[in-house]
Amino acid sequence: MKRIAAHIEQSIQQDPGGRGIDKWAIQKELLPATQSLAEGNHIVITTGFYILTAGVIETDGPPGAIVLADALHRMGKKVTLLIDTSDATIIKDGMNAIGCTVDVVEIHGENGIAADDVLTPETTHFIALERPGQAVDGCYYNFRGCDLSPHIAPLDDLFLHAQSLDITTIGIGDGGNELGLGKVSANVDSHMPDGRPFSCQTAADYCICAGVSNWGGYGMAALLSVIASENLMPKPSGLVKLLSAITEAGAVDGITGENTPSVDGLAEEWEHNLFSTMYELSRENASSDGRTLN
Repeated sequence: MKRIAAHIEQSIQQDPGGRGIDKWAIQKELLPATQSLAEGNHIVITTGFYILTAGVIETDGPPGAIVLADALHRMGKKVTLLIDTSDATIIKDGMNAIGCTVDVVEIHGENGIAADDVLTPETTHFIALERPGQAVDGCYYNFRGCDLSPHIAPLDDLFLHAQSLDITTIGIGDGGNELGLGKVSANVDSHMPDGRPFSCQTAADYCICAGVSNWGGYGMAALLSVIASENLMPKPSGLVKLLSAITEAGAVDGITGENTPSVDGLAEEWEHNLFSTMYELSRENASSDGRTLN
């Protein structure tokens, strides 16, 4: 299991976009985080990163969150996707593309959400995948250092409240400014050209660093498949459908700002090849193939 987890981690921490992840990422948290999920009961997953130039969320985040949510659901877990109402059509269309039927709770407006509206006595995990996190000055920034605060429903307090309830938290990100990546904030800020402190200060119990945040979700889904001895991932054709669905619903490439099914300004082959690698690893190391659709 350690060998497989190390292989997945190495794969998802490739940096084709030149984010400098090799300078600040940490390793060896993927396996314990995923093993913890495998023992979980109710898992909450939040995603959605607002792109200023487009006025809508990007294609990095929803695919990884949906694939991971679907894998956990197929393991028999109760899963809730926590999303902004403004992103609901994009997320739900992506879910429908691969037949994902987990619960959805929407955040209305910019004031966050009450803990009781999403956390229950059965909640064991709270995952933030490509969701903006609060910097040291209380604001929310994109990778370019632009303030997103007026467009962000703050979830840091909810994340910290979950920890106070002994709910395990997991942060997945690719730039250090995402919710849950507080463990690497000092490293991230020290490598910013102008020294601006834009990284998230809120730390999760487990920090999963990836070259593209989606890849963290795909990697965890693959490792869950190995643990469950069942392929829990949709076929690569399912990813094509998912990306097409969220793009048609309005999601944009977070780097180019264009309404295309690319992710983080990379050639589409990067996303599809990484996903296919995770899918094949999942299929080859599972004793049964539980996926017949997509």
